[in-house]
Amino acid sequence: MRLTIAAVAATCAALLASCQFSGNKINDHWNFDSVSPRATRILTGYDASKESSYKDFAWNRKKANGLTFRRYFMNHNPLNPNQEPVKSYYEPRPVNSILPNPWNYIHFEGLVIGGAIAGGFPVPVDSIIGTFERGGIDEFKAGIRSAFDNKGVITSADARTFYGEDGELPPFEMSKGK
Repeated sequence: MRLTIAAVAATCAALLASCQFSGNKINDHWNFDSVSPRATRILTGYDASKESSYKDFAWNRKKANGLTFRRYFMNHNPLNPNQEPVKSYYEPRPVNSILPNPWNYIHFEGLVIGGAIAGGFPVPVDSIIGTFERGGIDEFKAGIRSAFDNKGVITSADARTFYGEDGELPPFEMSKGK
């Protein structure tokens, strides 16, 4: 009984220790501080000594997955100079938030994991880990705030500008030279 309690306590301590990302002690195998970054690297592939932040690492992996999908299923390689480039591939990383664009947060990996584990409900593991990284919650909130900003333009037009007074379409005028 005492052995199982000790094993559970040791497992919980190891899991709690692996919740922090510090890459400076990753190769110091004689120190307990190396457990956390090594466990993170094994479980997620993220190496804190090589990458700037987990959000950047996750976005680069999402771009690589999208590139693979594009190459195999759409027969298009944007890195090939003989094919048309995709401008969005070279844009900077968008906000790590479910809004304003949910696809950037969920992506292919979230759909696949959700289909395998959660019965079709998307589970974006990389994005969730990036959200709980330092500064991630603020970025997540900023994305949601920007989706509901009222900085957009609302216009209204009278229907008579598109249709005539009698409901007929106005004649197409091409001779004005505009």
